[in-house]
Amino acid sequence: ILFRGFDIRSPQDFEDVIINVDPNLKNNYLGTSPRNQVTKYAFTATELPPAYPIMQHAEMSFLDSPPRKLFFFCGLAPEKFGETPITDLRKVLHEVPQTIRDKFENDKIRYSRVYDGPSNRSRFQFWKTKRWDEMFQTQDRNEVEKISKKQNFKTEWFGEDGLRLVNTTLAVRRHPEFKTLAWHNHSQVFHIDAARKEYWRIFFRQKTFRGFLVGIALEALTLLKKLTTKKEYLDTHCSYGDGKEISLRELTQIQEAFWNNISLFSWQKGDVLVIDNYTVSHGRHPFSGPREIYVAWAD
Repeated sequence: ILFRGFDIRSPQDFEDVIINVDPNLKNNYLGTSPRNQVTKYAFTATELPPAYPIMQHAEMSFLDSPPRKLFFFCGLAPEKFGETPITDLRKVLHEVPQTIRDKFENDKIRYSRVYDGPSNRSRFQFWKTKRWDEMFQTQDRNEVEKISKKQNFKTEWFGEDGLRLVNTTLAVRRHPEFKTLAWHNHSQVFHIDAARKEYWRIFFRQKTFRGFLVGIALEALTLLKKLTTKKEYLDTHCSYGDGKEISLRELTQIQEAFWNNISLFSWQKGDVLVIDNYTVSHGRHPFSGPREIYVAWAD
């Protein structure tokens, strides 16, 4: 649901409104995107560079219990592009080939994420996106282990302070209230080829010179990553729950199911977008100029 034309001017206004819509707002964030917390419950949507694509996904679908609702607020609309595309995940499920759907429903999906630690002083890494101490909000490894255990993450420490998280969870989920089934996983995000393939789809829509250069760079960087890193230690990796790889052809078919059902709209200052995280995915297209989008979520 898009709310437009209301007098909402700041992240605090945004929080004051949505907490009356749903008092079950949360501020524990175990996702991969770097974010800044600006109020008790409102965060910047992402601190990733404007040229970087964010593929369609349900928020934190790699958790056993993802958020139920997402709230977005536009504090400043981008000058050009920068849409937050949304897609009906129920339609995606029905459009994904039955053979792929059956594999995911029967075997689930396995995720592997690798993070740098506090010894890497740079907050943003191209593939990892942020450090584990930022995600867990602590540098205490024992506390990280406790949180990981609650989330059914297997932890592996390596090197000076590197961390690998592995978990297997549902790839197709039933809505907790309406009982409908929907595609609900990060295969189209965590696959090593996802970003480069997604970017060309965006490029053919935006047709910018910067987009062409970024697309070429992603092709080269992806190839280099494949040649130099074992799949278990890719910064993000996903497979079927039985360990079998998701093929490039299968990834392409999954992405096509998203793009065949995508909805795009241009942000206006003051917009508030409310989405059901079990039914609707979101992403971000590259943009130019300043852009301020904030997010909050509820169970």
